[in-house]
Amino acid sequence: MRRLCRVLERTVEVFAAALVVAFTILILADVLCRYVLHIAIPWVSEMSVFLFQWTVFLGAILALRQGMHFGVGLVLARIWPASARPLGLLVNAIVCATSVLLLVLAIRMSIRTWDSTYSTLEISHGWAYVAVAISAGAMALFALELGLGLLRPAAQTGGGK
Repeated sequence: MRRLCRVLERTVEVFAAALVVAFTILILADVLCRYVLHIAIPWVSEMSVFLFQWTVFLGAILALRQGMHFGVGLVLARIWPASARPLGLLVNAIVCATSVLLLVLAIRMSIRTWDSTYSTLEISHGWAYVAVAISAGAMALFALELGLGLLRPAAQTGGGK
C-alpha cells in the first residue's frame, strides 16, 4: 500500500505542477493581451477558476500525504504525548470517513451538474466535482495508509514514508 501511495503522490505532484504552470501562463497571456494589446479573451477568467479549483483539490491531497493538512493530531500529541498514537488513529479515522462521504457526494454532484457548462467554455461544471472526488478518494486512501502505519509497532514503521 505504501508503494501505491508513493506513486499516487508523485503523479499528483506532477499533475498539480503542470496545472500551476498552465494557470500561470494563462494569467500572463491574459494580462499581456488585455493591457498591452487591448484584446480581451472572454474565456480566461472561467478557465482560471477551473484550473484553480483543480489545483486546490490536488494540493489538499499532497498536504494530507505530507502531514501538513490536518494539524489537530499534531497539536493534541504535543499536549498529551502519551496519547499520540490513539489520537493519530482517531484523526485518521475521521479524515478517512469524511473523505469517503465527500467522495460519494462529489460523485453525485458531478452527475447532477454534468449537463451544465461554463458560459464561455464547452466544459461541464461536473469536472470541478470530479476534482473533488479524486481529492476525496486519494485523501481517504492516504488517511487509511497513515492509520495503518500507526498500528504497526514502532520498530516496523522505519521513521518515514
